[in-house]
Amino acid sequence: MSQDGKEPLFNTMAVIGVGLIGGSLGMAAKRFNLAGRVVGYGRNRANLEEAVRLEAIDTIAESARECVIDADIIFVCTPVRTVAQSFREIAADLKEDAIVTDVGSTKRTIVEQAAEILPDGVHFIGGHPMAGTEKSGVTFAFPELFRKATYVLTPQENTNLLALSKLSSFVDGIGACCEVMDPLAHDKSVAAISHLPHIIASSLLEVAQQSDRDTGKSFRLAAGSFKDLTRIADSPPEIWRDICLTNADLICEEIDELSQWLEQFKSALVVPDEQELMKLFEQGKHIRQTVYLRSKRA
Repeated sequence: MSQDGKEPLFNTMAVIGVGLIGGSLGMAAKRFNLAGRVVGYGRNRANLEEAVRLEAIDTIAESARECVIDADIIFVCTPVRTVAQSFREIAADLKEDAIVTDVGSTKRTIVEQAAEILPDGVHFIGGHPMAGTEKSGVTFAFPELFRKATYVLTPQENTNLLALSKLSSFVDGIGACCEVMDPLAHDKSVAAISHLPHIIASSLLEVAQQSDRDTGKSFRLAAGSFKDLTRIADSPPEIWRDICLTNADLICEEIDELSQWLEQFKSALVVPDEQELMKLFEQGKHIRQTVYLRSKRA
């Protein structure tokens, strides 16, 4: 029970994979009285000890199975291509009515894996907090990471509504904005607004490096716009490799779409066609101001 006398939303919360996201979830759960205690498990003992020191978790489990035995809610925060293995490790030890969720950046495959691996009597709801930084590891975790961020949940037709309500309350409690989506719609959305930008950032750096080799000055001239566009390229490559491989079909569609727009810009430059170039820039500005920014304020 918290100092204000209120019972926490969950008695015990388990975090498998205590990095930036898992550690921040643990910190937020403790700060906002969403979990009575937080148990953590991961492959790196030193990292888990650091998580205890930072108060991201209360207790270190010696195995994934031990981590979930008494847990009312379990957050699987491992890389997307290892989530299924985590499901297999914990499946036999989940208690009745436990809520299992994940934080993966792609959802179709994980939702299917959960249905195949997790036992009846527990409730899986896919999740994806649209929050993070280019840094990784529990050292960079902080409880306000999710404040005003969109947190996507991907329930299925047979999802237990009480479990969904409790997980939604958790999302609200950490200061995030809950968005319920179909897994396919989620994956198509993030292919365009998250995965494609990472590919663009890496590609742009390759182009700029060649320019720098030719002139010896390009990187020295780079300012705010280049820095902003390429910041996310600092993210861990192995994480983004796995994310892209689990959403490859939809990312390829977005690459094709982007290529068509780049060809329109190229055609307008080759002619040159001042009116067409102006129209293309005006379209981009219009979409940002009247669609994107308005949707963020809604």
